[in-house]
Amino acid sequence: MMPTQSSYSFVAASIVVLASVVFMFRRRKGEPAAAKPHPLASVPPEQLPKYIQNLLAELPDCVILQSDVAAFQQALDGSWAQPNREIIPTCILRPSNTQQLAKAVAILKQEHGSRSTTGGPGNGFFSVRSGGLNPSLGAAQVQDGVVVDLSLFCEVTPAADGSTVTLGAGSKWIDVYKKLDEKGLVVMGARNSPVGVGGLTLQGGISFYSPKFGFVCSNAVSYEVVLADGSVVTSSASEHPDLWRVLKGGSNNFGIVTRFTIRSMPAAPLWSVQSIAPVTFQREKALKVYHDYLKQASSGEPGAFDENAAGPILSFAYVQAIGIQLIGINLTYTKVPEDNKWPAHWKNTGFPSIWTFHSTAKVHSHTWAVERFGKGAPAGTRHTMGTTTFRNDLETMKAAYAIFCQTTTELRHIKGLLFPFTFQSLLPGWINKGYPNVLGLEGCTEPLIILGFSVTWADAKDDELVRSIVQRTMEKIEAEAAARGSGHPYKFMNYCMEWQKPYEGVGEDNLKLLKDASQKYDPDGLFQRGCAGGFKLP
Repeated sequence: MMPTQSSYSFVAASIVVLASVVFMFRRRKGEPAAAKPHPLASVPPEQLPKYIQNLLAELPDCVILQSDVAAFQQALDGSWAQPNREIIPTCILRPSNTQQLAKAVAILKQEHGSRSTTGGPGNGFFSVRSGGLNPSLGAAQVQDGVVVDLSLFCEVTPAADGSTVTLGAGSKWIDVYKKLDEKGLVVMGARNSPVGVGGLTLQGGISFYSPKFGFVCSNAVSYEVVLADGSVVTSSASEHPDLWRVLKGGSNNFGIVTRFTIRSMPAAPLWSVQSIAPVTFQREKALKVYHDYLKQASSGEPGAFDENAAGPILSFAYVQAIGIQLIGINLTYTKVPEDNKWPAHWKNTGFPSIWTFHSTAKVHSHTWAVERFGKGAPAGTRHTMGTTTFRNDLETMKAAYAIFCQTTTELRHIKGLLFPFTFQSLLPGWINKGYPNVLGLEGCTEPLIILGFSVTWADAKDDELVRSIVQRTMEKIEAEAAARGSGHPYKFMNYCMEWQKPYEGVGEDNLKLLKDASQKYDPDGLFQRGCAGGFKLP
């Protein structure tokens, strides 16, 4: 969910050529894997594990086996990042309705109980996939188990009054927005086109409209959930309110959410600007302008915080193909000025003073903006991420940037490396809007910075090296923030990787709510121990 990056040259005459090279590099689609037999392709169904035979018996039209080579490969490719496509399950289960999913969960629960009783392997024998975008290893894939694929849960049903929309958990946000365009509506949702509804909404989620309404999760009015015992419940402020609360940031720890009902509003055009600046001349200024903006926007002074101002997003990107760094700045405003020019809010900040060699300000639809943000790591690429959070401290920002530069030097030999390093903001003016969640930010009265990496590269042989260095880099930055007293325990779960533990930062009260709900709705720990992927409660 990182913003797109463009390129620059140190010589004006080369700008167009270099920009074209990087643009093509960034847009290049990952080639789909050729359909080929996997190890169990020739194994008769009666020789597969008993619980998979039970799934076949109860839900024959929903199970995709390795023996169906083309369909199985196509289903594997539902995961965005190539390394996750290389985690091979025994089968993929693709139910088309809640009743089928409930039957499947009951069978998985029986298998979990059997493993617990016999002492067999109980950890991670199935996973649940909504959009499949998160590149965390095993986020929605499981080796030699069952992937529950929710891609057929893709409804988009607006309420009669247009105040909410009910969305299937397997929908992609770009498809949601395009369907709602026909109705003149927009919904609180992702800023990146390939993102799925389920993962984003259960883990937090930031929207262009977050300054007005809060996190995406805090705008979920109700949920349809298949619980561990196979029962189906609706969770809202009046029905199962304890479950309703913990699903706002609780990920996949309580059941499988099949439908979300989320706040919507009349669609309207957005104003945005995307600027590209040279690192050499503008690095220090860009960092200071960003810091100063967050400080001012959180000052409490009249007009300092503007609920129509989304962002700002500040990115530094290293592009190995041409051996340079770029600065990208993205500002969005959700209420277009009458003259379609720079909104007064952004015009009165330091951002217009940053010298850029390319800047595009325009008015466009919400859907267009999401499609532009989606031009990040293409499907089928090798990709990882990582995130941390710290207070708005300029020296910490500078230290983090210096560590990023050290890392790009260490990785500059990696073929196809594209390494965006991005600052995003959480402002006290909006982080607690909407319904209460369990993210751990209640009571936060200061601006926070979400620091994110989104790294792509070309060759599988570099996987372990890139991942280990990215993890070590993030740990160095966290150590620098801690030494300066600017660290913060919150982690934006949508950007977390498998080695991160976001629930350690939600606070004792929220953790108790989460654990109590888990014990109540899943006492045998099907989704804590039997379900692979996601982030488990400590």
